[in-house]
Amino acid sequence: MELIEIGKLIKDRRDILAINQEDLSEMTGITAKTIYLIENGKGNPSFITLSKLLDILGLEIIVQIKKVSG
Repeated sequence: MELIEIGKLIKDRRDILAINQEDLSEMTGITAKTIYLIENGKGNPSFITLSKLLDILGLEIIVQIKKVSG
């Protein structure tokens, strides 16, 4: 998944929950500017940053092993 897609998911979920960037910033300890950059696919968030955002928004990261054709 591309960063722009992750950012869109975060923004869409935030909109559904009626949470603005400033409120999400206060809830997570992540600056509103960082949230803005992530939502617009311009940030490069760490796993910890993404985890904080997704936890508050009721989302999760699932890691899967790719199947290798051979």
